[in-house]
Amino acid sequence: MDIGKRKEELASTWKELRGQRSRLPLAPDGAGGSGELERLLDRAEAELLEPEAAETGGEERLRLLALVSGLHLWNGSLDRSHELAQNLDTTEGSYLHGMMHRMEGDYGNANYWFRVAGGHPDAQRLQAEAIKLADGGGIADEALVRKLKRGAEWNAALLTDLSAASSLTGHASPETQLLEQLQALELSALLDRLAGIGSRLA
Repeated sequence: MDIGKRKEELASTWKELRGQRSRLPLAPDGAGGSGELERLLDRAEAELLEPEAAETGGEERLRLLALVSGLHLWNGSLDRSHELAQNLDTTEGSYLHGMMHRMEGDYGNANYWFRVAGGHPDAQRLQAEAIKLADGGGIADEALVRKLKRGAEWNAALLTDLSAASSLTGHASPETQLLEQLQALELSALLDRLAGIGSRLA
C-alpha cells in the first residue's frame, strides 16, 4: 500500500468537503450521509488496516486512520468513527472519540475522552476563532459568549456541557446554530491538521 497516495486522496477529499458546510449537527442520526464518501473511507480503512500497512506505516498510518475516523464524523457516521477512534492511542484519536460521544449524547464519556486527549491540538487558534464567531454572529446570548471567552484555549468540555443543555430543548434552542458552527470549526481544524493542509484558523 502506498501511504503517500492514500494521504493525497484523503486530503483531497477533505478539501472538497470542508467548504460544503459551516455547521455540524450536535446530534446527527448516525446513519451517515454520502454513500460515495463511505465507500471511499471503507477502501482507505481496509488498506490502512492491512498487516503490511500496520508494519510499515508508522505514525503516518495512525494519522490517516484518525483522518478516516474524523471524515466519518463529518459524514454523520458515528458508529464507523467510533470503531476506529477507540483503537487509536493518539491525541487525535482520543479527541475524535470524545467528539463522537458528544454527538451521540453520551456527554460524561465525551468529557472523559477530551481529558485523555489533553486538549485540541490547535487549542489557542481555535479559541480565538470561536470567540470571533460568537461575537460576530448576533445569535448567542451574552452569557454564552462570556462562557466561551473565559479561557485562552479551546474548552471541549464547555462545548459538551452547552450541547447537553441544548439537548434538553431537542437542540432547538436559539444557541443551537452557534454550537453547531463551533463543532464544525472544532472538527474542521482537527481534520486540516490530520490531512496536512493549511488550517483556516487565524
